[in-house]
Amino acid sequence: MQKQSIFDDEVHGLDGPDYVALVIEWDGIADDLENQNSQAAMPSAPKAVVGPSLTTLGTVVGALGVLLLAVWGIHRLRA
Repeated sequence: MQKQSIFDDEVHGLDGPDYVALVIEWDGIADDLENQNSQAAMPSAPKAVVGPSLTTLGTVVGALGVLLLAVWGIHRLRA
C-alpha cells in the first residue's frame, strides 16, 4: 500500500503571490489591532495617590519594630 504525503504537488495554497498578499494583509490587521489596544490601555491622566504607598508603610513598620526590639533589649539588660 502506498502512503500519500500531505505535501502533495496538487496543493498550491501555501505558495505564490496569493499567500504573500494574505500574510501582508494579516500583518496590517494585526498592527491596527495592536495600535488600538495600546491607545486604549494608556490612561489619559495620571491617577492621584490617595494614601501612603506600601513601601512607606513597610518602612514605618520596620522602623517601629527595630525601636521596640531595642527598648525590649535594654529593658532585659537592666533587669
